[in-house]
Amino acid sequence: MALPAPGNPISANMINVEAARAGTTNAPLSGTSSTPQTGSLIKLYANASPTPVSQVAPHSFSEFYSKSFGTPRTANYYQLDYYNTSTPFATVFDACSSSAWLSTQLLTFYYSGTLGNGTVCFDASTGTTLEFSSAVTSPVSLKTGRTVANTHTCTITSSSVIANYASCASLTAFSASPETSGASVCSQTIPSNSFYHTGINDYPEQGDWVFQNNGNYNPVLTTGSQWFKAFTTPTAWAFRLQNATPGPGYVNSDNAC
Repeated sequence: MALPAPGNPISANMINVEAARAGTTNAPLSGTSSTPQTGSLIKLYANASPTPVSQVAPHSFSEFYSKSFGTPRTANYYQLDYYNTSTPFATVFDACSSSAWLSTQLLTFYYSGTLGNGTVCFDASTGTTLEFSSAVTSPVSLKTGRTVANTHTCTITSSSVIANYASCASLTAFSASPETSGASVCSQTIPSNSFYHTGINDYPEQGDWVFQNNGNYNPVLTTGSQWFKAFTTPTAWAFRLQNATPGPGYVNSDNAC
């Protein structure tokens, strides 16, 4: 049920209820600054439909006319950590490929609107209690699936707000040679080694990432900065992977054979 149309009475209680939280919840318009703060009505409606409430000052209650969230939705996730520490993931691919699970239990949070950066997460469909208490001091990295491709990863902050939201990339299959030195890569025979890469072309280019499979994004590891040859038509394509920053499986250079 949408909020009232322009010209009708509107209240903070109505705005709270439409966003699936208790009508009596303390709800400042923006907070103590013009930048909307967590818990404020403006921030709460950052992902409302049919259009979000503007997050840019000046703010007013008239911005909430006709806004709607509809039925609160659920999101399932597994909790992750990075190499068994609380260190945040360096890239979205680290999160998508990680097997270092802090928890193997499927957990659930609730949200209204569109899941993305700035979404406030609750631990019940009534939207009355935040997913994490203010006592949480470190962000929690999450992923919506363990082995299924095209899932998402994000962080829930200690304020129960989604941050660093990203989609695990769709991958393209291709065949490539084993790793070798740059001087002889183009003379390599193409075996039936199947790899997967990000990017828009049939073969990996600089800035892409290369993985061993299309399910859990395990990166292709090398013994150093090594070259591979991919089969393409009409010309074979060479690309080089590295294990160093920004991470294993990163294509740091490429060229036609």
